[in-house]
Amino acid sequence: MNKQKHFAVVDIETTGNHASGNRITEIAILIHNGKKVVEEYQTLINPTCAIPLAIQTLTGITPEMVEDAPTFDDVAEDIYHLLQGKIFIAHNVNFDYTFLVKELKQAGYDWQAPKLCTVRLSRKIFPGHKSYSLGNICKQFDIPIAARHRAMGDAAATVTLFDLLLKNDAGGYIAESLHKNTEHRLPTHLQIEQFVRLPETAGIYIFRDKKGKIIYIGKAINIKKRVLSHFSGSNSSLKRQQFINDICTIDFEESGTELMALLMECQLIKKHWPIHNRALKQYEPKYALIHYQDIRGYDRLAISKVNQQTTSLRYFESVGEANLFLSKLMADFKLTPAFCTFYSPATQTREDRKINYSELPELSAYSEVMQNVFTYLRENNRSFLFIDRGRKEDEHSYIYYKDHKLYAFGFVEGLDEWYHAEDIVSYRDKCISNFYMQQMLLQYAERYPEKVHVLPKVSEFS
Repeated sequence: MNKQKHFAVVDIETTGNHASGNRITEIAILIHNGKKVVEEYQTLINPTCAIPLAIQTLTGITPEMVEDAPTFDDVAEDIYHLLQGKIFIAHNVNFDYTFLVKELKQAGYDWQAPKLCTVRLSRKIFPGHKSYSLGNICKQFDIPIAARHRAMGDAAATVTLFDLLLKNDAGGYIAESLHKNTEHRLPTHLQIEQFVRLPETAGIYIFRDKKGKIIYIGKAINIKKRVLSHFSGSNSSLKRQQFINDICTIDFEESGTELMALLMECQLIKKHWPIHNRALKQYEPKYALIHYQDIRGYDRLAISKVNQQTTSLRYFESVGEANLFLSKLMADFKLTPAFCTFYSPATQTREDRKINYSELPELSAYSEVMQNVFTYLRENNRSFLFIDRGRKEDEHSYIYYKDHKLYAFGFVEGLDEWYHAEDIVSYRDKCISNFYMQQMLLQYAERYPEKVHVLPKVSEFS
């Protein structure tokens, strides 16, 4: 251990378990030079907010005790100078660290520090214990705690534990942790081995809780870098803290390309709907071209908001795009305006929708015109394969876009000889298409036309 290193062993008491909506009520800092404690600091802090009764019972810190205590702003300068340039140590380090980053920032001090967690260090140096909570691990090693759940009592016990860790660190794990310091950025329940195995390639990653349940699915160009970014930053909200604390294991799947990662992520989210993923509903189409027959048997076309109970001929992202498409159909096929309805938010009265049928075309003739429209829409359904690199050298990724819908995507070896697209499609690769995935593919197809292999119409295969 480098003798020049100094450590700040810290314990805080707070009004609650997440930094965003709670304050510090007490802090103890013990400066350790690698051999012994060389400086001590402890104070109660007036949180300027209520202390819940459950917290009072746990810590023994009451509103009366902190009434005349300094606020954090009053002692921020002293705390900052004590912590600055030190290696920050605590039991479950991210809890104490997150509170202090937030409180110091609010007081005008931009502070960060390398961290060591005595929970993680204990698991590595003293493996095999059922529990590594401060109370239980101290009991295992007969370390006295003068005042449990008070800052100085817990900090002093953490120092004794740290001394024991230093003496038993035959593998140099503490020095290694200081050199890399990645592990101590990870959630408390996530083992470093889970992180080390992650590749630095494109793909998706899956966070699971202690029961193995998927709680988050993400995509990345560099999986390892993206996963680590989740554990950086100063977001101290309750939702984020719960998210981080829930992560116990990480799975991953490589994708070869960013587009495949996007599709894999979307498909898996729609299958599992993890609690910490935002819903994809905002990416669904909002407008559609629909067809129906009126009471006289005339075929009608209309632009409307998407309705899951109505079969749509085309989907659109914006009302302008939808109305323009219908306008072009009207011009190309000379459709009767009375049978075509553009979308407008304005409410029409029943009188506005009355039609004088005596002035309209003959039913059979107009039905023939509409059949030409339906044939045009059917025959202009695009079909193509988007071929790109795979996850390894002798592999390709493919995406099959069939009849204006994303049909399948996956990986295949050997594309030298194929004619029917279905020849390379595995049943496992078929997917549930949605508007968001389709739009992503079409944008990539427009950006990289050299990767698009246009397929003949089905009738041309024979």
